[in-house]
Amino acid sequence: MAIQAATASYVSIQVGDELPSIQKTETQETIDDYTRLIVNREAPAIGTNLHTDQRFADAGIFAGTVNYGVVTCSFMMELLQKAFPTPNLLRSTLDMRALEPIRSGDTVTFTGKVLEKREEGGQHLVDVEVTGTNQLGQSVAAGRASVPF
Repeated sequence: MAIQAATASYVSIQVGDELPSIQKTETQETIDDYTRLIVNREAPAIGTNLHTDQRFADAGIFAGTVNYGVVTCSFMMELLQKAFPTPNLLRSTLDMRALEPIRSGDTVTFTGKVLEKREEGGQHLVDVEVTGTNQLGQSVAAGRASVPF
């Protein structure tokens, strides 16, 4: 059984425990929505967007439109919210590495497991790994989080 935020405690969590999984399907509409809602409002001076401007993206390093890394991080945080209490996550760290672009039409399953329990500076920490795998079995993102208790 996966760790659940409502019952998670430092004592109850064991190394090797699984986190609940989530699945996300990316579409061109969701990629475009992020640009309309956040990027254009918060950083309008950016101009051409390498993630969503089709002509520009087709000639770029991804050879097409892709989601934003910050969106992938938000998917990982959503997974962590299912496993750990929100107050703990507000003091946590998450390091994410994009391995492959997430494109329109991709379905990505995010999973995780507990790697380590440790004490540092008088604080109990739970270290977890989070992985995103697309419908082709490719790892598209890998992350590591430290959650304090």
